[in-house]
Formats: sequence, C-alpha cells, structure tokens
Amino acid sequence: MTTIDSATKSTATPNVATVSINLGRAEKLQILFAYPNSATVQEDLQTTILHWLGDTIERDGLNRDSATINVVNGEYILNLNGLSTDQAQAYDQRIRAILEIGLAACVGPIQQIQKRSVWCTDGKIRTLWDPNETGKWRFFLTLGVGYVNHRSLQFFHYPPIRLLDPLRDSMQDPVTYRCRDLLIANGVGSDETKFYETRINSTPIAAPDDQGTNNSPAADPVVGGLIPIGYFKQFEIDMIGTLLKPHATPGYTIPMTAYGSEPRQQLGGMFLGPDKAMIIEVIPGLKTPVLGSNHPYRFYATAQGGSTVGSGQMLPGQAIRDMCVQLQQDDLAVVRWQVEMAKDPSQDPWKVIRDSQAIWKSRDKQDLVTALVNRHASLKYDDPDGYHFRFLLGLDGKPVPPTTTTSPDTTR
Repeated sequence: MTTIDSATKSTATPNVATVSINLGRAEKLQILFAYPNSATVQEDLQTTILHWLGDTIERDGLNRDSATINVVNGEYILNLNGLSTDQAQAYDQRIRAILEIGLAACVGPIQQIQKRSVWCTDGKIRTLWDPNETGKWRFFLTLGVGYVNHRSLQFFHYPPIRLLDPLRDSMQDPVTYRCRDLLIANGVGSDETKFYETRINSTPIAAPDDQGTNNSPAADPVVGGLIPIGYFKQFEIDMIGTLLKPHATPGYTIPMTAYGSEPRQQLGGMFLGPDKAMIIEVIPGLKTPVLGSNHPYRFYATAQGGSTVGSGQMLPGQAIRDMCVQLQQDDLAVVRWQVEMAKDPSQDPWKVIRDSQAIWKSRDKQDLVTALVNRHASLKYDDPDGYHFRFLLGLDGKPVPPTTTTSPDTTR
C-alpha cells in the first residue's frame, strides 16, 4: 500500500509531499538488497535498505535523511519526507517497479541459470552459474543510482562484485571517475555530474571483472563469455522502461548510451557499433535517442595492459599513446553527445555525434585531450583488488599528493 500526502504551505512554496511505500517482507528484501552485502559489515536489513536508497536520493540531488523505514507487522515501510509531489510520485512508482522487476529476475532467469549445466569448451560439464567456480557471483540489482532527477541513462553489461562486496557503492569505480572527468571536460559542473550517471546493468549479476569477456574454460551458449546476458531480455526492457522518463521536449525521452559490445548488441544488434546512433521506442509514443560506445574501461586496458590495469603508468611506445589519444577523443565525443542530447533529444543524433567528434579532434582541444590521457593513464590501485584507487597525475600534469585519493567517494 502506498500513500502520498501533500500540503501547500503558502502560495510561494511548492507542494511538499510525504510518501509511504510498502517494500514488502524481510525474506523478499534480503534477496533484492543482497543482504548481507558483505561479511565485513554488521548491520540489520533496515540499515542496508536505507544505505542504498539513501545513495539514490543523494544522487538525485536531494537530502538522504529524508528517508526513514518503519517495520509494521513484518512489512518494511519506506517513508520519504520533504519532496515535491512529483518527486514523491516518481519514487513511489520507480522503487516499487524496480523491486518487482528484480524479484521476477530472481524467480525466473536467475533460478534457470543456477539450475542449468552445460558442456564447456574443455569438455567438462559445469553449472552455468559461476562456471569458473570463483565463489563470487551474486544477484545484484541497480541500486544506489539516481531514479528521479537523472538527465540521461547509461546501459552497461554487469556490475563488478567489488561494488557490492566490500565497497557497497555502485559509483565507486574507475569507470565512473573517468566518465566524470569527461563530463566536466564537456561543460558539466562537478556538482551536476551525478545527474548523468544513472545506469542500468543488462545482467543483474555481480561478478569478478573478467567474467564478461572470459571464454575459457566455460562459455555461455547464448552469446559467449561467462555472464549469461541472453537470459535477461525482459529484465532489460522492464528496467529501461522504468528508468527512462519523458523529456520536456514533447515526443521524446531522455537519451541513452550503451557501453560495450554486449549492451550494444542487446539494444541494436550488429548495427549499433561504437559511436553509432539509433532511435528506439521503449515507452509507447516516445522516441529514445541511443548511442553506442566503447566501454570506458577499454582506455585503461589499452593504456596499461589488460592484466596490469592499476599499475599507475602507461605502457611504452608511441603506438600505445596514439591509440589512447584516439580512444580519449572518441569517448569525449560520446559524452558530449550525451550532454547535448540531454538538452534537446529531438536533435538529429547522427549529426550531434559527428559534430562532437569533429570538436574533440580539433586542434584547439588537443592540449586537454593530452592532459586527460596522461591523467587517466596514471590510474593506480593501492591494493591488489582495486578497492582503493587514484590518479597519480592531475590535469596540470603534476603529481597528485598521495593523501588525495578517489576512494572512498569524495563527491558525495
């Protein structure tokens, strides 16, 4: 049951609403919020739910303390206070929808994958769930990202397990930090980058970083790789339909970017290559501009080597540097497209990406491109698992003091 009460304090004050959302009972919420998130964190289910929903509220630019939870007759009730009526209604609809979509994924494709065994490339039979037996695969929904005030939508493959355990933060990742730099380079204020970071993972499985591209010894019979993306088409459609939202421009939604080959193929088949645009219709009657992109992590793998990301230095050779410059220009153009289409999605998306590419290849932008290449190529992991990371260089080319770190998230 959901209730929304609103009152107008004065003719000069907008409606302020309180919404109460019945999230359900503990046995369901333990699954949906991956409780307990980590063996290193001792807290009750109520606190875990507030942790993730507080992140969502804060990344929507609102006060995370507006959320409280009561447990009434075994039902967990989320109370949101001090929001506008529109915000309250949006949270009510989207939080309930995301939990329902997540539960459907759990009782459907997740259980199918966990029960299914397949012949693998080494001739052995393994379960389709965690075929490399890492012990680190876990169900993980899109949690802790903005649900209401976002201006664009990002579509990725699957979340790294470290974001759930032990970091418990969907944004605490070198990919996110690199994208923030690119947003700022394209004119977005540092206090507004969060509005462009709402993301959906096409597969709600948290797993080690290499599971999406690792084809040996076991392989997903649907599309290859170990993360079984092919089982989650309905999940993707439902999640996209929930977090896409109408734009102020009539007939359009906010724009969307698909990062990496698997998400691009899920949306557009073989036709949606890197830097290629298309228009889809997820919400009936509304057009959604979509752009394909390289995965932002590809820059790190190119600059430092796929097995040595986090080394803090670029591989030697002019060829590596040239490839990094090309990737940086391409990724800057993608982010510019995202920002420009968020302003007016009725623009020609093909022209916007062409114009963005031309801008970031122009001579007057190359000093900034070079500075960004040097900064991002200095990514350093301070521990073997990459839980703590930083960039050794600033945009001015000078070393960043070791006390300045990008972990934990200092943007909040």
